[in-house]
Amino acid sequence: MSKLIQKRFSNVFIAVLAEKNEYVLRYIVVKNDKILTNEDKRFPMNEDKKFSSDIEEFLTSLEKNYKFVYTAYLLDSSGQNCLPVCKEDEFSKYNIDKNKIVKVCVEDKWMVYSLKSDIQWIKNLFDATGVDFIYSPFLILNNFIHNKKQKTKNNLFLLYTENFITLMIFDAQRLVFSAFFKIPFKEFEFSNDEEDLKPEESDSIMDGIELDNIESEDEEFDSFVDITKLDDMEDEDILESAKEEVASSTLEDLELYGREVIIFKIISSAIEEYYKNDIYDSEFLEEIIIYNDSNISNDIITMIENDLFLDVELHSIDVKEEMINMSIKEANL
Repeated sequence: MSKLIQKRFSNVFIAVLAEKNEYVLRYIVVKNDKILTNEDKRFPMNEDKKFSSDIEEFLTSLEKNYKFVYTAYLLDSSGQNCLPVCKEDEFSKYNIDKNKIVKVCVEDKWMVYSLKSDIQWIKNLFDATGVDFIYSPFLILNNFIHNKKQKTKNNLFLLYTENFITLMIFDAQRLVFSAFFKIPFKEFEFSNDEEDLKPEESDSIMDGIELDNIESEDEEFDSFVDITKLDDMEDEDILESAKEEVASSTLEDLELYGREVIIFKIISSAIEEYYKNDIYDSEFLEEIIIYNDSNISNDIITMIENDLFLDVELHSIDVKEEMINMSIKEANL
């Protein structure tokens, strides 16, 4: 009955995500299953990546003016990925410390996880208003795949956004491979210590989190982490090499080689890792299915088709819309 009554009031659903050096916000106002407001706003990102006073004031105004407000944030930190298991007693073989992560199991077959420190950073980001949902891009990509019923062992699925790409391969319903990579862009400079590839910057912003005790694998997680990072993997791991190359990129590199080439290197390195690493039960990939939330370049599509010999299926999607749909479902409205 309470949900039926709640529907008669205005309910606000907010999706927030980072794009380059901005925070992009979409909010909708819903009453009696009708959308009264649907608007996008952009706010500058401070150098420390914290909210500006403008976005905090806007979020606070929504909290004051509406009784029911649900806020969601898109997880974009490098300390996240997937595992093809859900049981905690299986974590150790993937070199994952269960005490350092937050996890969500999917269909009791695989899980997404993130560092607790990354989740704490997001909570600190929303200190003024609070955050209700933190969505993994892997879950969003899985939703798009599931809606089109396209989970096969011959396809590579890719979620392309302005700031990162997310990759997944399934053998029917079984997760085989996954990777997450943040995309550099010209507005930010890059350093070799990866500070531009992850949101956490120091122990001081983590209330109650002791980062000093996190092991190296858990503390930084390769920005291109594969799902089975085992102890006996070689240092010359293909994805690690690709990560280091992109992490050391400078503005001049981007201007010389272009964003498209760097993105292509990410994709080709992931495919090479999938084929060459014996820990994967790899099958020949025939197609890459791209869910495009940004302006993916035709040059990238051409390079994939001509150099990787993969068919490309392209779908235009809206991550903010999907986040709001997920929030409405979570709110049971």
